[in-house]
Amino acid sequence: MGRLTGKTAVVTGAARGIGRSIALRFAAEGSNLVLSDVNLDGVDAVAVEARALGVGVVASQTDVTSREQLQAMVDAGIAAFGAIDILVNNAGIFFNASVHEVTDDQWDKMLDINLKSIFMLSQIVIRHWMAREIKGAIVNLSSISGAIAFTNSSAYCTSKAGVAAFTRCVALEYGPLGIRANAMAPGIINTGMPNADQAAVWVNTKIPLRRLGAPEDVADLALFLASDESRYLTGDMIFVDGGWMLE
Repeated sequence: MGRLTGKTAVVTGAARGIGRSIALRFAAEGSNLVLSDVNLDGVDAVAVEARALGVGVVASQTDVTSREQLQAMVDAGIAAFGAIDILVNNAGIFFNASVHEVTDDQWDKMLDINLKSIFMLSQIVIRHWMAREIKGAIVNLSSISGAIAFTNSSAYCTSKAGVAAFTRCVALEYGPLGIRANAMAPGIINTGMPNADQAAVWVNTKIPLRRLGAPEDVADLALFLASDESRYLTGDMIFVDGGWMLE
C-alpha cells in the first residue's frame, strides 16, 4: 500500500512544474486525483500519466479566480471518489514590476490568483470536511518571497506572505476539528522560469547546496505534509530552498 492509498487529493496548477510533480508523486503513493489548470491539454496529459500509475483522475480546465468553477471542480471530485481528503493549492503566477510601475490590474490579478483563490478553494473544501467530519490536510504553496523582499516583486511577495498568514489562521481555527494546514516555501525551483545567467548567480552566491531546486524536491515535502506522517504538524511554513534562508 502507498502512503496515500484510499485518499483523494485536489491539486491546482497541475499541468506543469511543481504541480505536475506533486500530482504524480501522490499518484505513485495511491491517491486518486482531482487536477485543475487553465491549460487543458497540459492537465489532460498529466492525468494520462497519473492513470498509468493505477489511480483514478478527474481533470478539468479551471479558472481559480472563479468560485463557481472551483465549486464545480470539487463537486466533480466528490461525485467521482466520494470525498476529498487533501487539498494542494499550487496555482500561481509571477511577473516583474517595480512598486511605481505596477498597475492596479496587475496587482489585483496577482492577489486574485496567488491568494484569493486559496481562500476560496480552502473555504469550499473545509465546508465539505466539516459536513462530513473529515480530518483533511491542506498544503499551500508560499515562497521564500513571502519571508524576504525581492526587487521588482512587491505584488508577488505580498501575495506569498498572505499565503503564509492565511495558512496559520486556518491551522488555528480548524485544528480542533483535526484539519491541518501547512505551507511550503520553495526557493528557486528549476521549472524554466529563471534565465541561465541569473540562475548561476543565485547558485553561486545564495544557495548553500549549490544547485537549483527540482520540482521533485517540493513534491516530496508535499507528500509528507499530506500524509499521516505529519499528523502532529500544522500551521508551519517549511522552506525548500537549498539553505537560502540561512544567509
